[in-house]
Amino acid sequence: MKTYYIDKINKQVVLEFEDDKFNSIGSEIKKCDYGARYNPELEQWICPINEWSKDRITLVILTNGFKKRIINDKEDIVVDYSIKDIDLAYIKGLCDAMNFTYTPREYQLEALGYALNKGNILNGDDVGLGKTFEAIIYAEVTKSFPCLVVVPASVKYNWAEKWKEIVGDHRTIGVIDTETKKRKNNWNADVVIINYDIIGKKQGRGATVKHKELLEIKWLMSIFDEAHFLKNKSSQRARAAKMITKRDDMIIQLLTGTAIMSKPVEIWNLLILIKSEKKIAEDWYQFVRRYCNGYIGNFGWDTSGATNVLELNQKLRDNCYIRREKRSVLKELPDVITEVIKLPVTNKRAILKAEDNIIEFLRETKGDESAEAAEEAEALVQLGVLRKLSIEGKLKAIDLYLKEWKQCEEKLLIFGLHREPLDFLSEKYKSPLIAGGVNSKKKQQIVNDWKTSNDQFMFANIQSAGTGVDGLQEICSNMIIIELPWRPSDLWQVIGRLDRSGQKFSPNIKYLLSDDSIDVEMWDMLSGKEEVITAVNKGQNIKNSKHGMKAVMDKLKNKKNKAK
Repeated sequence: MKTYYIDKINKQVVLEFEDDKFNSIGSEIKKCDYGARYNPELEQWICPINEWSKDRITLVILTNGFKKRIINDKEDIVVDYSIKDIDLAYIKGLCDAMNFTYTPREYQLEALGYALNKGNILNGDDVGLGKTFEAIIYAEVTKSFPCLVVVPASVKYNWAEKWKEIVGDHRTIGVIDTETKKRKNNWNADVVIINYDIIGKKQGRGATVKHKELLEIKWLMSIFDEAHFLKNKSSQRARAAKMITKRDDMIIQLLTGTAIMSKPVEIWNLLILIKSEKKIAEDWYQFVRRYCNGYIGNFGWDTSGATNVLELNQKLRDNCYIRREKRSVLKELPDVITEVIKLPVTNKRAILKAEDNIIEFLRETKGDESAEAAEEAEALVQLGVLRKLSIEGKLKAIDLYLKEWKQCEEKLLIFGLHREPLDFLSEKYKSPLIAGGVNSKKKQQIVNDWKTSNDQFMFANIQSAGTGVDGLQEICSNMIIIELPWRPSDLWQVIGRLDRSGQKFSPNIKYLLSDDSIDVEMWDMLSGKEEVITAVNKGQNIKNSKHGMKAVMDKLKNKKNKAK
């Protein structure tokens, strides 16, 4: 049977066939266009449709008897957010029998019921809903010990303390430290906690686990916190995680409120780790074509898009993914108030010169795809220059804003990215700072000290304090963000420090931005990425969306064109 279908979005024709004449037909297709290629995974030939190829590929189809295959691309799926077939009374009874020190809320019981039904899960509950608690009670109810917990270094001692708080001292917990001389590593504990940085190591061109115990011990459950760290399958940590989770009799929990940080393709490796990828798509190629608008460009596969997100959302929820937002389950939470405050810059001339430089760079590249491919290279470096100039130019206005805030008595959190302005402001106002190089215990101690001190301000780096600290919501409801990160998930994490259970007032979030800097382009880019993430998580229907480096570049070019 020889079939074909036309992919109108990617402007290509896909031919499928199993035939003794494969070689001859394949040769005919290759002659239609130099970009024609064979996908061995799917046993498909793909040929671009253009003025050169369209007549030739039509002739191949007609002369070889290809029949048109009808593709149903309708997105008429109604997403059901309810969690079905869960006996809450039974689940509550299981928890009551465990004598936990915390009583699970109803939505946490639902999460446990979902996990018990599905086995391996990706827990995508919103920041502040208690994914740690949900993971611990899942392990305890199923008696899945020994249990391996892999976390960022900044929160591994938080996990140990939280586990003891919930179940008491009868559960032995070992925290694996890099310096064995300093602290004896206990691999024989019921719960073993280790950080991502030390689970994998290089081995030739590949990677393996750093500690033999990770593979030798028969773990009944493995928990990976902040699992978006594993989205890159080529990284040492992701390869090590795949080795650790290889056994079929192990229960696997992946915890992350940001499974998708900017585009659907990021979830694929997480699905592999929980052995659910076949439930979503036949293989990676089908996944990226169906849900990422994937196509072969001049620089390889472009998977930056988002398509058929309703369908993807439903498949994920039906098979392995639980996701609830704070306000859908925590009705008592006050609404978040957000405001953008426009600031002047003192270095407008330097910013304009830097913008001219990056536009000139773009003119020298070979189109948009080249700019996209340069994301980690020169373009990113030049955008980094613009971002640094932005915060430097706003610093005087930010300082004035803080002086004015001093007139009131309320506490204020200040989040930024670059170390120098944070150091400067922290020193000037004699206020605490959480930045790089501070471990989890020290971070939490800084927070605890601030809660009881008269210090009005606390400064923090977005990456350093976005996770691993708690309790800020008990004493503060005000936050300003003076710099924008690349990913909306980073913003959600820092806002989640205040917008979580225990907050009595509406979190007041202000963005201090400038129209005369790259802040505008960064804001639009983040809004675009947020649209994609929200679409997948909520099941909102969008045709296709691409946002990222290219979006920033295009906006810079458009701004320059309008100025001329």
